[in-house]
Amino acid sequence: MDRVKQKAVILIGLVAVLIILFVVYLTSPSRLEKVEIVEKYYPHFSDGKAVGFKTNEVIDVTETEEGSNCAMKFNNGKTLEIDCDRYLTYKIDETVYITSDGKQVKEIRRKR
Repeated sequence: MDRVKQKAVILIGLVAVLIILFVVYLTSPSRLEKVEIVEKYYPHFSDGKAVGFKTNEVIDVTETEEGSNCAMKFNNGKTLEIDCDRYLTYKIDETVYITSDGKQVKEIRRKR
């Protein structure tokens, strides 16, 4: 009977570890999201504003030493700031995978 209890305790411990790892995975802020680019925003006269390419909508963006940031709006409702030079080749209506941190895109790519 002791062997059965010992195996049960080990099994319960392993299941608990698995549940904890699953919860950590689900709550991780840097998960890859599959989204579609809806709009791209470009700096407007280095005044902390960016203008939408299709809609001409004006939004506030962070100013950097090089000037203001660019931004992208995605079909998940988020508008995130991006590095203008690094992500210039991505197009509106293109499906991409992103990792974000707050209001900034950490990584964007075409393939998972």
